Amino acid sequence: MNDNKALLVMDMQNGIISSLSDTKDLIDKTNEAITTARQMELPIIFVRVAFSKNFMEISSNNKMFSRIKESGQPMTVKDKSTQIIDELHMDDDDLLVTKQRISAFTGSNLEVLLRSLQIDHLVLTGIATSGVVLSTGVEAFDKDFKLTFLQDAMADRSSETHEFLTNQILTRYGDVLTVADWQKQ
Repeated sequence: MNDNKALLVMDMQNGIISSLSDTKDLIDKTNEAITTARQMELPIIFVRVAFSKNFMEISSNNKMFSRIKESGQPMTVKDKSTQIIDELHMDDDDLLVTKQRISAFTGSNLEVLLRSLQIDHLVLTGIATSGVVLSTGVEAFDKDFKLTFLQDAMADRSSETHEFLTNQILTRYGDVLTVADWQKQ
């Protein structure tokens, strides 16, 4: 039963996950969340960041993405760095959203998909907690979505930052649960 929820698996792509040192637990917990979402018959939406070949979407005013453009790192929709990691259990029925900013909403069709599916509750996972998770969570909150953050299916380059955000900040916007606790609901 859908219950108007969707699972978002964000930025779990080759070029981003490679910046983390230990990803086994993160991948395992994310796959557990995906399996649970399938059992609950929830839509699963994978989100990635990618750009056109010439990075036309990147303004020189954007400090973070300008560095990507200047580095020459290929980040087109077909490049290996923008593909969802093979270790995740992605099915043909899952949706794939491509964004051009930190939030999953900005530069994507995510909100149109969610509204057309009549989704009003988002379950968020991904990397980084201080990036896509925080940014998407705040924007979703402002758009009146209910939120659940799966803290062990999220990660950040800094474990201290992850802990601070999950314990002090994200709790303002929604429920912060482990995958195991979410499965019991």
